[in-house]
Amino acid sequence: MLQYIVDHQQKSVHESRYMESRCHLDASAPEKKEFVDSRPYVQLLENQQAYIPCPYCHQVPLIID
Repeated sequence: MLQYIVDHQQKSVHESRYMESRCHLDASAPEKKEFVDSRPYVQLLENQQAYIPCPYCHQVPLIID
């Protein structure tokens, strides 16, 4: 199962199952996106290349009724 979308243009990482329109992934060129399943690869990008986790899809919102 595909877990992450890496946006190399914006240097951000998205979780595919929680993505929404405010992630603005559509603002980047298709050839600048990479679809990956590897958490270690994502951590490497975040730790060594300053990629940031998207604040909208990396933190699942708490919904209270």
